[in-house]
Amino acid sequence: MNSIMNFIKNNIKPFLLTSGIFGITGYGYLHYTAYQNRRELQIKKENEVEFKDNTRPQNQYFGLSYGFRADQIVLDRLDSGDLVFMKFECMECISVSDIIKCQYSQFTKPYPHYDSLGIIFRDNRNVYVLYNRFGDIVIEDYAEFLQNPFWNEITIRKIITKNEIHKTLKPLFYNDDYKQLFANKPFIPIVLRSTGLIDQKYQDKLDQVYIEDLDVDEFPFFIDGTSLGPKINVRTKRNKDLDAK
Repeated sequence: MNSIMNFIKNNIKPFLLTSGIFGITGYGYLHYTAYQNRRELQIKKENEVEFKDNTRPQNQYFGLSYGFRADQIVLDRLDSGDLVFMKFECMECISVSDIIKCQYSQFTKPYPHYDSLGIIFRDNRNVYVLYNRFGDIVIEDYAEFLQNPFWNEITIRKIITKNEIHKTLKPLFYNDDYKQLFANKPFIPIVLRSTGLIDQKYQDKLDQVYIEDLDVDEFPFFIDGTSLGPKINVRTKRNKDLDAK
């Protein structure tokens, strides 16, 4: 039953939508694009030893997750509560459904630059990212997150605070029904409240916060002694176009 529903979601619905808006030719183009993206991603995964930043001969790292020398350095610095800012490259998604949802989210978003926000959680096993992917809330380990082919830009800002964030975030990341926490609710307020770093007098104003409002050093809703570190550029359009394949 689940396989049937997934087929309908990933194939029938996008077909009806795109054929209605763009015609059969439009759907065919998106279907072919998604197929080519899936094929290219599979080839890269099978030959990941060749996928590295060749502009730095001394770079010993390779693979879709850690092809750039700085990737391991960034990973080692990540901690629970760090914020991830993302911009999508919609036409590099691997399904028609994702292409459509991605373009729709970009068309309807109220802010000019970033498409999505995520938050980091580190435990003694791994580093994870919870983020909004085209309207679907997902948790991926950091390596898997980097492998997604649809990134145009990924920027991280570290949370600087003396407060213990790990314990307050733990219920969010260890909840099997975490998606239900976000059902029909705005994403950003839930993420910010889960950090335990929002001043009590601003709790009822979080619905007014957009992604760009968090791309600052001093976010005014944080409790005293909490700030955001400088931008760490993990993926940009420029390094994506480097000879790293």
